Amino acid sequence: MVIASPSGGGKTAVRGELLKRDKRFRFSITCTTRPARPGEVDGKDYYFVTPARFAVMRKSGALLEWAQVHGNMYGTPVRSVMKLLGRGFIPVMTIDVKGAHSVKRIFPETVTVFLLPPDLKTLAARLRKRREPAENIKVRLRTAKKELKEAGFFDYLVINDRLEEAVSDIRKIADTECMKVSRRLAEAKKFGRELSRLKL
Repeated sequence: MVIASPSGGGKTAVRGELLKRDKRFRFSITCTTRPARPGEVDGKDYYFVTPARFAVMRKSGALLEWAQVHGNMYGTPVRSVMKLLGRGFIPVMTIDVKGAHSVKRIFPETVTVFLLPPDLKTLAARLRKRREPAENIKVRLRTAKKELKEAGFFDYLVINDRLEEAVSDIRKIADTECMKVSRRLAEAKKFGRELSRLKL
């Protein structure tokens, strides 16, 4: 599952609460060249790598998707996603809109969710809480304007006004997707094989 939003949309907070409440999900850790923010832990929040290391990963095909965002590089290691899928978990990727396009192109069955703040005032307030320079906030708001035009690409749209409700909505999306025939076809085929062995 890909969760994307404009910067300040609350995807990190939603992801954290989702992982606490639903054991089906596991965070697919992204690597980045940006410096760690206070409280962030390497290998838990992100893999913090040098630009040179990131370039090697990108050229070798080790990244499922990558993008430059506000001057820093971000990417999702293929190995991390495949490992989680192999263990039966739902990998959760919190990435930007460009990254969502890349993942969907490679894995069409990926469920994409666009997380939208309730209004511009809330988005601006969340960005100011980060204590970033005013110019950075302006850049992020301009980027948000462009990203909003891509909302129609996503499978689902969730309004992140109250954290609990947003998380509940995403869990419902997972419930719905898990019930689709295309995702449970193996079970139907298994039942069919058992039925064919009966002497009717």
